[in-house]
Amino acid sequence: MDFTHFKAGRDDSGRRLDRLLRRFLSEENLSSIYKSLRKGLIKVDGKKCDGNFRVSEGSSIAIANILLKSDSQSQKAPDSNECQDSSLNSLVIFKNDFLLILNKPYDIPVHPTSSFKGKSLAETVQNEYQATHEMASLSFKTGPLHRLDRKTTGLLAFSQNLQGAQWFSEKIKSHEIQKVYLALLEGSLTENQIWEEKIDKSEISNEQGTRRKDSGRFHTVSVNSDEGKMAHTEVTPLSHGLFWGKDITLARVLIKTGRTHQIRAQAGFHGFPLLGDTAYGSGKIDSKKWGQDFFLHASELHFSPDNPLNLPEKISAPLPKAFENILNSI
Repeated sequence: MDFTHFKAGRDDSGRRLDRLLRRFLSEENLSSIYKSLRKGLIKVDGKKCDGNFRVSEGSSIAIANILLKSDSQSQKAPDSNECQDSSLNSLVIFKNDFLLILNKPYDIPVHPTSSFKGKSLAETVQNEYQATHEMASLSFKTGPLHRLDRKTTGLLAFSQNLQGAQWFSEKIKSHEIQKVYLALLEGSLTENQIWEEKIDKSEISNEQGTRRKDSGRFHTVSVNSDEGKMAHTEVTPLSHGLFWGKDITLARVLIKTGRTHQIRAQAGFHGFPLLGDTAYGSGKIDSKKWGQDFFLHASELHFSPDNPLNLPEKISAPLPKAFENILNSI
C-alpha cells in the first residue's frame, strides 16, 4: 500500500493525533479516522498509534493515499504561481514569526463572501503562508485575529503560528491591546466624549410579520437592557472643516471593546455619523468621486512593552489615498 509522509511541525508538537488528523483530514469524520488508525492506514514514525497519542515535532506521519482525496486540503503547498499575490507585499506593515499585520484596503472583505468575486484577504494570506512555510504545521492555519468591516481600512492582524494566535486572541479578549481609529464624522464635535451603551442587532419583519435579526445593521440600547453587549468608545476631535456646506470633524477614536459596527452604530446614535454612512444616519456622498462610501481607518495598535512576541509598543498604518484626498478638500 502506498503512503504519503508528512512531517509534524512545531505547532503540532504535543497535540493528540486524532485532533490533528481531524483538522488535517477535514473531509473525514472522527469515527473514520479511528477506523483508519486501527487498520494501520495512518502511522506515526512507522508504527500504529491510538488517537490519543501525542505527536512530537519532527515526527513522520504516514497516511495511506486512499485517504487523501484529490479535493481535500492535504496541507501541501500550492505551486508558487498559484498563491503568490504581489499586492500582498505592499500591504505588509509588520511581520515576524508570530504575527502578520496588514494595512487593509477599502472594500476588500476579510473573509470569503459570495458578493465579492476576487480573493478575500484571509484566502490570500493563507495561500502566501502555505507557499512560504513549507509544511510548518499540519494542523495550524493562519487567519485574521480580529474584525474589520469590508469598507473599513487599516491595521489587521493575522496569525503566523499557534503562539502568536493564542497570545493575540487572549490580549484582545482582555482589552490589553489598544485599537485606535481615525474617523471622518458628520457634525462639529468640539469636546472629548465617552460613548457607553449596549449594541444589539436590529430586527426586521417579513411579509408574514415574523421578526428576525438583521445581520447587516446594529443599534444601541440602554445599558440597563437585557439585550445587546456593552460598548465603550472614547472620541477625541482633531480638526474641523466643511464638506458641501456640512460641518465635518476628523476624530481619533479609541475602542475599549470590539463590538460589530461599534464605531458606526455609536457615532450615529450620538448624532455624529460617519460621513457618507447612510446605514447609520448620514447622507450619501459620491463614492465614485471620493473613492469610498465612508471613512473609517484602523490607524494604530498599541502593545505592552514587555510582550513575548517582540512587537513594538505601537504599530501605525498610513491613511489610504482616498482618505487623504477628502481631508485635503475640507
